[in-house]
Order: sequence, then C-alpha cells, then structure tokens
Amino acid sequence: MNTQGTDSPEVIEQLTVGAAWSGHKVNYCLLTTPVRQYVGYYDPNRQLVIASRPLNSQTWDYHTLNTAVGWDSHNTIQMFCDSAGCLHIAANMHAVPLIYFRMERPHDPDSIVRLPSLIGNCEEKCTYPRFLSAPDGRMIFHYRNGVSGCGNEIYDVYDADTRTWSRLIEQPLTSGRGQMNAYFFGPVSGPDGFFHLAWVWRDSGDCSTNHDLCYARSRDLVHWENVSGTHLSLPMTSDSSGITVLSTSPRNSGLINMCGNIGFDASKQPILSFHRYDENGASRIYTLRLNPNGKHQLVSHGNLPLNDRWEFSGSGSIRQMVFCSPVRPLADGSLLLEYEFVDREAGCWKLDPKTLETMETLPPRAVCPSELSQMEQKFPGLIRNWLPDSGISDEPETEWYLRWESLPANRDRPHSPPLPSPTRLSVCKIRFSCTKHEFRLKIKSGKI
Repeated sequence: MNTQGTDSPEVIEQLTVGAAWSGHKVNYCLLTTPVRQYVGYYDPNRQLVIASRPLNSQTWDYHTLNTAVGWDSHNTIQMFCDSAGCLHIAANMHAVPLIYFRMERPHDPDSIVRLPSLIGNCEEKCTYPRFLSAPDGRMIFHYRNGVSGCGNEIYDVYDADTRTWSRLIEQPLTSGRGQMNAYFFGPVSGPDGFFHLAWVWRDSGDCSTNHDLCYARSRDLVHWENVSGTHLSLPMTSDSSGITVLSTSPRNSGLINMCGNIGFDASKQPILSFHRYDENGASRIYTLRLNPNGKHQLVSHGNLPLNDRWEFSGSGSIRQMVFCSPVRPLADGSLLLEYEFVDREAGCWKLDPKTLETMETLPPRAVCPSELSQMEQKFPGLIRNWLPDSGISDEPETEWYLRWESLPANRDRPHSPPLPSPTRLSVCKIRFSCTKHEFRLKIKSGKI
C-alpha cells in the first residue's frame, strides 16, 4: 500500500543505527524513553546488539550481548523500561530456556547483565515474549512455555522496588493440557476499561491445525470473564465452562494466528477482524462484533476466488499473505477496515456501523513516506521491514519508527546462498496528518 497523496507522512529525521543482519526476517525493537532511545537488533554476525543514545545526541553507544540468532524468525527482540529507568530485554527464544537481560543502573547501558531466570520454573521452553503495563503501572512479562501444539501462557509481574519477579497469576492463563496451545490476538486495552483477548487453539506445529476462535476479557489481567461477564476459572482450556467461543471452525478452515486484530466501534463494542475460508473454501476476511446478550454478528468481506486462496500448512515461520487492520470508527459514523491480499489487491472497506456489511471499497491510503518506500538494496527477494516505537513520543504529531531490509522468513530454515549484504538499520522520525493512533494501527496490521 504505497499510493501517495497530500496526506502522506513526512520524514523529519532519519538516523543510521548501524549494519544489521539481513539474511532472514526477524523482528527487531525500538524503544524511546524520556531519557534515551534504544534499538535491539542482530548485527551482521547475528549477535544481539543494544544500541542507545541520549535523545539530544546523534551518537550511538553499542553493547553486544552474549546470544546469537540462527535462522528462526520466531526469535524476536522485546524491550521495556521499568519505573526506575532500567531496561529489560528478552530475545532469541523459540522453545528454549529463558534469555533475559536487565540493566542494573537506571539509563546506564554499561550495566546490562544477563540473568538466568525470573522465577525459576516454567522457563525451560520460552517463546513469544512480550512486556506490557498493568493497569496499576507495574511491568508484566508474558510468554508461552512449551511448544506449538503443547504449551501454556505464563504471566509474571515485576516489583521495581525489590527488583524481583513473581507470578501475576498462579495458574497459567491458558493451558492446552498437553494436547494443544493458544495463539493470541492481544490482550488489547480497550476504551471500555477492559483488556480484550482472542485466541485460536492449535493442535500441533502444523499451522493448518488452528481451530475454534475464542474470547475473554479482564480489567486487571488477573480476573477474567466471558463476554457476558461470567467469571472464568484459570487456566482457560478448550473445554472450560463459560468460555466465549466466537467461531467453531475446525482444522484446515483458514484460521491463522498471524492475521487477527481487535478493534472497537463508536459504542466501544469490540469487533474482531480475521482470516478464514468461507463455506466454499475461498479466502475471506471476517468481522465479528461481540454481543453479550445474543448471537454474535459475523460478516465476510472480499472476493478472492477459490483457486487463488491463501493456502498454508506445515511448521516454521510462514510468509503472511493476508492482512487486515483493527476496525475503527470514522467521523461520519461508518467503520473502516483496511486490508490486503498480497500481490492481489488492497484497499479500505467502509462498513455499515449497524450491519458491518461493506458499504464502499476505497483505494489504499497513503501511509508510507515515498522516500522510505524505495528499496536501498537491489538484491532479489528483499522486503522492507518497518516497526513502530515500543515507547511513546512526547511530540504530539511525530513518532519514531525502525526501518531495515531483509529476505523474508523461510520456515526457520536457511536461505540458499548467496545472501544479501548487511542492511542499513535506521530510526525515522515521522510527521503525519492522521493521528498517531491511526498510523500505529496501519503499522501493526502490516500495511507499511
């Protein structure tokens, strides 16, 4: 989606961080704090590097940490700054023991050390690390312990005063009971005061075995309930009493964990957008509005023919071929859903706020500055990667983004040589005419 218009974002500043690994796609991380800006990435030798700079300086400090990525595109980098100003880093994990680093002195990259554990149990097969803030401001860390098809979701919480971790909830949030595991959309903090969470169950490492789209919500990430407000016992399992099942889709039905979002209408009701095959087996994007008092509202969108549907199966990191944004309300009362069927079509659907039916199909919106949409390397097959800041800019109309180029994911296997040269990793300060929230939704939906 690179069509340009008068509302196209503008590049205010672009700073080169350094040379980075480009042999396969793996998500790096940018975190801007009031004091320093941090970038986590894998260098040309695949070593984990934390680059940082004071916000009033263009000079980077570099700290190489003792872990190196292989070919696994699951091995993302996650960073968070606690209330004391100390950086926390989790990276390079796919069903391996916890890999975690912490800054021992506030805002001091020289004090980063590796710690062997947080609590000491349920840390032997970690994947999908993520930091987030609890409603009371405490730092939460959650991850899957186990493997695809057999894993539990663990939530820990950090005490910045004692510098210790403990379980946020004593039970895992979800458990596959040794038969499956949950893949999540969220949790998303909604305008109604709830954290909203949706997930699909998967029975094995084969991504075609996703099934049964489910939902729960919480005000504090500790106590969970279904869409009607009924309390849910933890861990949540595939047959837990009271779980809200939004779709009873079986295996091989087109449910995929990488294509799902939670948005909200003008009445603050959650609406899910996700990919699934229709009754004829064709790829469709669906919107589903939750109804606590009756039948959920489910509507399909798009016209991709059956013989051109997104086929996926097997294990490893696959290339995402369908994108859909979270639904959001517009000023005229309609709802906007941005979409892309890669290499086929892309655009925006205006949805009726009552029926969710498509009212109008609009062209793709201009969301990427033209000078950043051009590839810097000419190596065949390279893709442009673009990630939002994990922190918050203090300037109302600007925000930082991370840009680099690489080959795409290859099911966690090596690409055949030759490989591209190391990429230029840069941070880009952007001014845009839409709100920062709108622009972030485009990034998160994969549109840039």
